[in-house]
Amino acid sequence: MHIVTIRRDIVTSLTIVFLAIGSLVGIDHVGKSNRVTGRAGNIQAQEIVRKMVDDPRDAYRFWREAGYQGRTVVYIADRWESFDPGELIPAQMFRAYPLQLYNTARLLEDEHLNGVTLLYVASMNKIIRRIVAVMPGAEVDRLAAAARKTKDYRVSDRGVFVTRQGFPRWYMTGANFSGVNEPVLLYVGASYFKNSEPEELNRQLSAAGLQTDCVILCNERGKDTVSSKETARLARFAQLIGVTPASTAGGASMLRHP
Repeated sequence: MHIVTIRRDIVTSLTIVFLAIGSLVGIDHVGKSNRVTGRAGNIQAQEIVRKMVDDPRDAYRFWREAGYQGRTVVYIADRWESFDPGELIPAQMFRAYPLQLYNTARLLEDEHLNGVTLLYVASMNKIIRRIVAVMPGAEVDRLAAAARKTKDYRVSDRGVFVTRQGFPRWYMTGANFSGVNEPVLLYVGASYFKNSEPEELNRQLSAAGLQTDCVILCNERGKDTVSSKETARLARFAQLIGVTPASTAGGASMLRHP
């Protein structure tokens, strides 16, 4: 039994490496010249797409249906939730290594998509290639401490840079956010407003000159750090960027200018 466990651990490690290399090859192939974007502008621009959703899975489905590829996502929430991708790979895929690994991205989308795996699944399916996570100071400090225990990291006054599963990630506070040199997919979770005010985030994003073609505002229903206070603040943020929610029947709504 011990030998079987060791063998499985080795295969798990090789699998993750294989997936990371394969993903990086895909990302390089997509490249900047092949990014799929829509009409971009600042967060108040009328031409950009805005969508209110209840569940992070709806954000993913919208990105996929819109055909976005090779994108940078600015992900704003109260915390970064980690998981082990190797634990999501079923035993039959280990036995078929490496051929069935090509089906892993679709498997993760179909069976393991949730608020924790959202960005990893989007990365594996080549929707996004870079992650910039804007989070509270205490969470950035926690991530900095964790990063120092790994090999590939950089901690500076601006924030934390790490590479995991082959994908680059930056973690920083709203105060340290200075924008991105390309139009981004912007995701704002209600949980971020547990200890932050909508007016402050609006000011920080505007001052950074953020350009986007798609804004997803997510109520994050069911998340333990989200209450009616946070969802009310998210609705207030929507109004600050110049839009009002339409009917939320069905759990999702387009946001329109008043």
